[in-house]
Amino acid sequence: MKLDNLKLFVHTLKEGSITGAAGKLGMAKSSLSRHLTELEAEFNIRLLNRRPRNLSATEAGQLLFDQLQPLIEGLDEVSHFMEHWREEPRGSLAMLLPLEFFNEDMGELTVEFIQAYKDIKLNVSHYSGPLPANSTDFDLCFALHDRPLPASDLIARSLMSVPQGIYGGAHCAAYCGEKAGFDDLSQLSSAQVILQPGERDWLFRSQAGTISVPVSGRLTMSSQQMSIVAAIRGLGLVKLPCYLAEQQVRQGTLRQIHTPLPLEAQSVSVVYPGRVMPRKSRALLEFIQDNIGRLHSKI
Repeated sequence: MKLDNLKLFVHTLKEGSITGAAGKLGMAKSSLSRHLTELEAEFNIRLLNRRPRNLSATEAGQLLFDQLQPLIEGLDEVSHFMEHWREEPRGSLAMLLPLEFFNEDMGELTVEFIQAYKDIKLNVSHYSGPLPANSTDFDLCFALHDRPLPASDLIARSLMSVPQGIYGGAHCAAYCGEKAGFDDLSQLSSAQVILQPGERDWLFRSQAGTISVPVSGRLTMSSQQMSIVAAIRGLGLVKLPCYLAEQQVRQGTLRQIHTPLPLEAQSVSVVYPGRVMPRKSRALLEFIQDNIGRLHSKI
C-alpha cells in the first residue's frame, strides 16, 4: 500500500474535485487520476464516484476517508514539526497582507528577508475587506481588525495595535459643524460616511465596554488612499489609522473630527494554519517581529 496514494486520496476528497486537488497539489490532473485509479486497483473496490462537475466518495471510499483523514493530518503535523528543526529554512512561502498595509515598509522587509534566506521563494498577495475564506491557503496572513476575528481553525497571534481617528475634508462644516466634532455619538449616524466593504457601524471605546454606532453613506471604497481623496473632496467622513492621515492633516487638507469617545484601535494579528509552525514560516514571522519597530515608528 503506497502512502502517497492514500495522501492524494484524502486531499482530493477534501477539495471535492480532481481539478481542484491537482491545482492545489501542483501536479497534473492525469497524474493524480492515475494515482487514484492505482489505489482503487490495489483495494479492488471503487472508492470514488467521478462525475463531470464534481467528485464524491462511495460508501467504501467514505469509510476509508474517515479512517485516513486524522492519520494523514497527523503525518502532515509531524512533517511540519521536523521541518521546523531544519538548520536552514527552505521552500516556498505564501503571505497574505491587507491592502495598503505599510506597503513601503513591508516591501523593504520582504526584500531584506529574501536576501537573507537564499533558499526560500516568497509569494506576497493582498486582499481588501475582512480576512478572506481562502486565508487557509497561505502560510502567514496578516489581519487588521477592530473586532474579534471570526472563529476558524487558524491560530491567531496579536502583534500590535494601531490608533484610529475620524477625518473629514478641511471644509467639513457642511456635515459636522464649524467646531469639527460631535457632542453625541448618535449624531454620527446622520452624517455622510465613506464606508469600507461590509461596514455598517463604527466601534468606540468606553469604560463600560465597546459601543457600536450605526453609520451610512453613498460611497463604499476598499482602498483607504482613495477614501482619503474622497474625504478631501467633501464626500463624507472617513475612519482611518491615525498614521495614514497624519500627512494630510499637516498639509491642511484633512482635519480630525472630535468625538466624546475614542474609536477602538485596530489590532494587527497574524494567523496561520496548524499548531506547529514550519521553520520557514517561523523564520519569516520572526524576521518581521524583529523589525516591527519600523511600523511602530509610523504610528
